[in-house]
This record gives sequence, structure tokens and C-alpha cells, in this order.
Amino acid sequence: MTGRPAAHRWSVLDETSDPIPGDPYEVARLGRQLRKTAEAIEKEAREIKALASVENWKGKAATEFQDSAKGAGDKLRKAFKRYDEAATALGTQVRENVCSNEYASELHRAQQMADQALGDAEQAHGDLTSAQRSLDGQPDDTPKGDPDTKKYNRQKEHASSSLKAAKEALQTAKGIRDGAAKAAAEAIYDVIEGDGLKDGWKDKFKNWVHENAGWLTEVSKWAGRIALWAGVAALALGWIPVIGQVIAAVANAVALLASVVALATDLVLALGGEGSWKSVFLDAVGLATFGIGRAAMAGARGAAAGTKALARSNLFKNSIASGMKSNRAWNLANRGAQGAIRGKAAAKALAGMPKGKLPSWSNLREGFSPVSMYRDTVGGVKAIGGAFSKQAWRDGARGLAGPRSLGTLDPDLAKAAAGLKGIAPNALKMPDVGHALSNFSGQTNVWAGATATGVVAGAEGAYGTVTDLYDKVTR
Repeated sequence: MTGRPAAHRWSVLDETSDPIPGDPYEVARLGRQLRKTAEAIEKEAREIKALASVENWKGKAATEFQDSAKGAGDKLRKAFKRYDEAATALGTQVRENVCSNEYASELHRAQQMADQALGDAEQAHGDLTSAQRSLDGQPDDTPKGDPDTKKYNRQKEHASSSLKAAKEALQTAKGIRDGAAKAAAEAIYDVIEGDGLKDGWKDKFKNWVHENAGWLTEVSKWAGRIALWAGVAALALGWIPVIGQVIAAVANAVALLASVVALATDLVLALGGEGSWKSVFLDAVGLATFGIGRAAMAGARGAAAGTKALARSNLFKNSIASGMKSNRAWNLANRGAQGAIRGKAAAKALAGMPKGKLPSWSNLREGFSPVSMYRDTVGGVKAIGGAFSKQAWRDGARGLAGPRSLGTLDPDLAKAAAGLKGIAPNALKMPDVGHALSNFSGQTNVWAGATATGVVAGAEGAYGTVTDLYDKVTR
């Protein structure tokens, strides 16, 4: 490191310390290190390019290597430019007595000018002090025109002028140093900002995911397991009289929330390169099947209510057409479609019942509606208050119905299917009633398929069950 004048000496130039600190030789040494790095990068880029251009190497591996080599080569060229520009801006040696575009040489030149200004200032300050001391030492009655007095005053003026010139020379040296520093900084900044290697928001995001992958993976794992077992609990425990509806409502809400959390964390991990898109797909399937299952449930309930209302209406119309009086026709219709809703509710049920075996758009909107999910959850929780009375348990036990098919494994759907038993055989033979019944079965089958798919996707996502089973079978 070059020696610099002591800090106290600069007071003669109204400076409290060295106004142009630094070691130009250390700057040049750093420039040489950067140059060596640039040359090493350039060499690697040439070697990769040579390997990628081998004509006799063909096949998939060669293509993949060439594609990777192209990307690596581009990055290496950008990195070379960064180091090359930085080395050029700093300089690799200290040049004497020349103007230069390199910071190390310009810093050295500025320091030399500053040191010269310091020497001149110290000399001028000494001359000024000596002249003033000589003037102060003259007798009080010395005439103004005394030759010695004139000589001392000329010395004093010359010393003051020299001191002022030294201060101006120091400011010039500072300007040279500042200009060189600014030029070097701008050159380095421009290449860093424009070479494509600077981390953008995507790189920062990936870095954050990489640093937090541990706890994100744990959150994903447990959210997936909670979603799976909450969904299973909602299905299995829903058969408990009265309280089962409460359990199912809460468990479904927990399953949905956990599914959303699992999907969100797996998506973050996959986007950050720390997770698999398979997990994202399985989470999305689980979440989608949850909504589709709810939609099919709503469609099945609508189909059941509409079927009974349709059967009652058709029985009444046929009776009237045969000449039967209105009161008797309604009595016959009520007996032939027991439990059917009436009046405006029946008209609404007929208008809203599904026209096919798949959930309608309105069913899907309800199935995926956060408001609907919230309402069902709150309703189930509010039912806790009356769930433990004897009457509630008696009514709940009487209202239970066994499943008639895979599509009626849910207690609500089993109850809806049992309610269709109240339709008279002659009504079941009516084409539109039979079609409505077929739509009910279709909706329940959609529910069963969505539920089974969701359980399988959840089991695979949480535990890798399907993959493990496949491995055991194919081993």
C-alpha cells in the first residue's frame, strides 16, 4: 500500500484528513484479479462451445447437452463481459504521468497532484509565516516606505497567492478523482444492469423458496394429510345421527381449507423449483373434486325433490284427464308421491331440477361458492345446540337410511334415495319421471366418482399410496 501524508498535515489546505485516500496499486491488483477471472470464463466458454459443436456426436443426449451448452455459453459470455468491463474500468496497472480511462491510474494521478499541492501549500504557509514574523519584528516607528517592509509585504502576498493556487490545485485533483470514480462506477453499473445476469424478481422468488423450502414442504405435507383425513371423517362420521351432520360440515370446511393451503404451498414450491408439478396437479384434483362433489350433491337433492314434485303433478293431471274430481285427484297424487313438496316450492323445484345426469352450471356455482361453503359450515356448527336432545336423537335415528348404491354412501343422499320410495309404481312408469330418476342416479354417481377420485388423489399426494402400490405390483 502506498504511504500517504499524515492527516494533520492537510490542515494547511483546510482539510481535516487526506482528501484523496486510497491505494491505486491495490485497485490495480483487484483489476488484475478480475481480468484473470474474465480470461478463465472466456476459456470455459470456448471449451463448452467446442464440445457442443462436435459433429460426430448425435442422439438425444447430444441434443440435450447442446441445448444446455447454449444456455450456459450465453451466461458465461455475459459473465465474461461483466468481469472484463469491471477490470477495464478499474485498470490492471498504475500508469505514471498520463491521463487515463482507468480508475487506478487516475487515482494515482490525483494523489500526485494532491501531494504536490500539499508540498506547495506547506512551503507557502512557511513563507507566509516567516514574512509575517519579519513584519511583526520591525520597530513600531518603521516608515511604510521602508525597503524591508515592502520586501516582507511582497513575500507575504506571493505566499498567499501560492497557498490559494495550492488549494485550487487540490480541488482539481479531487475533480479528477471524482470523475474517474464516477466513470468507473457507471461502467460497472451499466454492464451489471444490462447483462441479464442480475437477479430479477423471478430469481429472488426462487432464492426465497429455496431458503424456505423446509418449512414449506412440511406445511404442504401436513395440509395434504389433514385434507385427506378430514374428508374421510366427513364421509365416515356423517352417519352418526344428528351430530354427524355437524361433524361433516366442520370436517368438510377443514378439508377445503387444508386443500387450499396444500395447493398454494405446492404451487409455490413448484414455481420455485423445489417441488413437483405432480403434487400441484394432485392438489388441484382434490380441490376440484371437492367442489364437483358438492355440486353433484346439490344436483342430486334438486333431482330428488323435483322427481317427487313431478310425480305428484303427473298423477294429478292423469287423474283429472280420466274424469276424476279435483279433490280426489289431489288425494291420489299425494298418496302416489309421498313427501313431495307442494305449491310454489314445488314449482321452484320443477324449474330448478337438473335436466341431465351431470351437475348444472348453477349446481357448479353453488358447489364452488365460498359463500355456500361458509353458510353450510355455519349452519352445521349452529346445529350443535340442539344436537344432544333426546328428541333430536330419536328423529335423527328415524331419519337414517341405508345406502342403496355407491352413489348413496353419503347419509344425505341415502336419505334422499329412500324418500323416492314414496313414489307409486304407476308414476315410476311415466317417461319423464323415469328420466328424472335416472338424472338423480347420475348425480349420485358423479358424487361417488368425485369423492373416490378426491380420496385417491389425496392419498397419493399425502402418502404416495398409489405410487407405492404400483411399485409393489410391478416389482
